[in-house]
Amino acid sequence: MPLKSKKFVAYLLAELSWKFLIFWVIFEYKTKIEHYAFMTLVTMIVTSGFIQIGYILGQAALDKYALAATEILDRNNSKKDTED
Repeated sequence: MPLKSKKFVAYLLAELSWKFLIFWVIFEYKTKIEHYAFMTLVTMIVTSGFIQIGYILGQAALDKYALAATEILDRNNSKKDTED
C-alpha cells in the first residue's frame, strides 16, 4: 500500500502543496500576471518538476537495488542447498 510509506505521503503532501500554490498564484493574479508573479510561477513549476523526477528516479534506484539484493540472496541460498 503506497499510503503506508512515509516517503510517499511526504511526497504527496509536497506535490499537493506545490499544486495549491500554483493555483493560488494564478487565481490571485488572473489575467494580469506581472513579471514577478510569472517568474515565481515558473520557479514553482520547475521546482515541482525536479522534485517529481528526483522522487521517481530515487524509487527506481531503490527498486533496482532491492531486486539485485534479492537475486544475490536467492543465489546464495541455492548454493547452500546444493552443498548440503
